[in-house]
Amino acid sequence: MIKAFSAFLLTTIISFVVMVGALLIWVTIQGNHITDPSLADGLGFAIAYGGIAAIPISLAIGIFGGIIGYLRNRI
Repeated sequence: MIKAFSAFLLTTIISFVVMVGALLIWVTIQGNHITDPSLADGLGFAIAYGGIAAIPISLAIGIFGGIIGYLRNRI
């Protein structure tokens, strides 16, 4: 159980760091006043939906990692 939680926590932290990095890039792009806003829209879309998807994905990785670890130790 502790391994599953630590795997969830680790993947959540990694996902958070990646999303914050992407957000900083997006803010920098917006700060440069791009004349064509569609150039930055793709990154904003990726940040928004990537952030929403990061938590369930990391939760699934933690749960499956815990199950696999439990089964490996059990067999």
